[in-house]
Amino acid sequence: MSVPQRLPIVDSDDGTWGDIIRQYLKKEHYDDDTDNPANGGHQKVTIRPGTAAAGTAPLKFSSGTLLTAPETGAVEFNTDSLYFTITTGSTRKKVALYDDGAGATGDLYYRDSGGNFVRLPTGSNGQFLKTTSGLPTWGNLNGSFVTSTKTSNYTISSGDTVVFADASSANVTISLPAAAGLPGYRFYVKRVDGAAHTVTVASGDTIDGMASFTLDQQYTAVGLVSNGSAWYIL
Repeated sequence: MSVPQRLPIVDSDDGTWGDIIRQYLKKEHYDDDTDNPANGGHQKVTIRPGTAAAGTAPLKFSSGTLLTAPETGAVEFNTDSLYFTITTGSTRKKVALYDDGAGATGDLYYRDSGGNFVRLPTGSNGQFLKTTSGLPTWGNLNGSFVTSTKTSNYTISSGDTVVFADASSANVTISLPAAAGLPGYRFYVKRVDGAAHTVTVASGDTIDGMASFTLDQQYTAVGLVSNGSAWYIL
């Protein structure tokens, strides 16, 4: 007769209750039938699947205080962080978490100053991964230009390469971003119209020592590069 896979039932399992509870406990608890301090510990843990109902998650941690001294193999949960302590050097490691609710194919994730994963949306065709102010960003290298035409005032971003300024209808000012955040970046501004309005290239830093200058003639262009503190005309 096989032993039932259940707990004993009061007044229904006389004479067999010991075998039933032994079978039940040994399913996931270690026992070598000796007086061994290791007996009683889990030899394996089988977690049943949860359901959509509240309070039925298969595994749920309550936030608590971290151990004063990390212990090898310990899993700890504190506020918004989950930790696991490894064997080598008993070093507590923070498990990286990210919110994938807004994710898309091709996205990348990087560590921010708080130790969290931050999503970096995938770049445009032809862009390369760069570092700006210590953080990854998408940009362009030689031979891979992103072009745009501006008919009104515009501030260049790190994703731009060539800006065509069209002052056919009104004066246009093309402003450069802060040089400190983009050392080594290069941008080009070209005037495409022949109207009487002005095309001004301006900076909050300096451009060859100037605050701004104008592109007076149709089809004139200028290349500009940052050294990390100012802009220079190529």
